[in-house]
Amino acid sequence: MNTIIIATDYSPAATNALQYAANLASVVKADLVLFNSYHLSPHAANGLVSPTAIEQMIDHNNSDLQKLANETAKKYGLKVSWVSKTSDTIGELSQFAADRNADLVVMGMETNLIEYELFGNTTTAAIKRLNCPGLVVPGNAPFKGIGKILYAYEHTCLDQDNHLDLMKEIARKFAAELQVFHVDTKAKAGAAVAVEDEMISAVDNLLEDVDHSYSVIGSSKIGEGIVKGVEAFQADLLVMVPHKTGFLESLLKGSNTRSMTLKTRVPLLVLPNANMN
Repeated sequence: MNTIIIATDYSPAATNALQYAANLASVVKADLVLFNSYHLSPHAANGLVSPTAIEQMIDHNNSDLQKLANETAKKYGLKVSWVSKTSDTIGELSQFAADRNADLVVMGMETNLIEYELFGNTTTAAIKRLNCPGLVVPGNAPFKGIGKILYAYEHTCLDQDNHLDLMKEIARKFAAELQVFHVDTKAKAGAAVAVEDEMISAVDNLLEDVDHSYSVIGSSKIGEGIVKGVEAFQADLLVMVPHKTGFLESLLKGSNTRSMTLKTRVPLLVLPNANMN
């Protein structure tokens, strides 16, 4: 891993995500890039503020971002750069990540709002647009190391184009325990299910260079099953690969969203599925 981009808007959730990203970067020896999309006020956008005043606002934002980059570099011993944009957050972030050939984009999410969707609209949309892995860090999940990684397995996303390289790198760098977890929606809820040989064969070929174990649980709802898996394994990181367009949205609708928001307080690493792009 060479480059990690952290999207920040200076909110508490973004600040926590920055700390997480900086700790991660220091372990994997990656450079860190702070990305901020600065939105002009409606008055400025409508031409009611002078060009000089707009330039001063932009300069002030850039100064704050540069200061944050310098402080982060000094605190964590990292190479930290920054970039500020004044247009569409999602489009600019995905394009910038592509231009920089980023290995990972990190974003924070609030978890203390009663009706907050699991990711929030901006983060969900950004994850969908990214062609590189995205890491979503809950605002109440400080970095405590990565000792256990739970990979939510779905067989339809595994082929020669997705080798789970980033997950394996993190597992190796942190000497983390990796568990391949599957929710069997046809089995009795809460029941432990035997691991099928087909599943072992498919995953072993991709994870042959990383120690791993298997676990399967029965649940009619995938989201609820994943929550139980995270809790049972006491995972520090949850990893998912969307197996179809709209998978994350369908997974996180209704009670599943609320359940995962309130109970799953671990970062989520979303690995892109080449077959969806």
